[in-house]
Amino acid sequence: MTGTSHATVLFVDNFDSFTWNLVDYTGIEGVETVVENNRVTVERVDEIDPDGIVVSPGPGHPANDRDIGNVLEILHGFNDTPTLGVCLGHQAMAQAYGGEVGHAPEPVHGKTARIEHDGEGVYSDLPQSFPVGRYHSLCVTEVPDAFEVTARGGGVVMGIRHDEKPLEGVQFHPESVLTAYGHEMMGNFLRRVRDVGQS
Repeated sequence: MTGTSHATVLFVDNFDSFTWNLVDYTGIEGVETVVENNRVTVERVDEIDPDGIVVSPGPGHPANDRDIGNVLEILHGFNDTPTLGVCLGHQAMAQAYGGEVGHAPEPVHGKTARIEHDGEGVYSDLPQSFPVGRYHSLCVTEVPDAFEVTARGGGVVMGIRHDEKPLEGVQFHPESVLTAYGHEMMGNFLRRVRDVGQS
């Protein structure tokens, strides 16, 4: 899905090397990317005026300010902007809206799990079940009221989506070589971003 779109995607980097793989995936899709670390201010995000936001993976817990920076504030302040949270970003989305994040049944790093999903959002036009790469010891243990579970696998919540706002989170890593259809998932997200950029 390459093209001449002028859409801009802001990556909020939670100090994780996987961020750059996500940036590369997005560059392939032909949109402009801006990368800021999670200390970026709401004012700076407003200046960037992104058409989409990706909140990256990273270490730590989303309830810890030292780990998450200004991410929770950004998730509230720009909740009309299509946003994809990945791993820690997904957990932060749940935390920001009143959910709970706790220890996964077991820590999993560099392993696969098969997910079952709802076929919407990032999962549009994908097989109903496929393997994804997992790198996490925490997971969403209580989903916020305004969100629905969109994917499950390995005994944990693997995806959430806001009922009204364009906010979606995935516990797994779309950019991992262990994940099938990673490019397609990012393409589905960026299609929504482009719709905003062209409106």
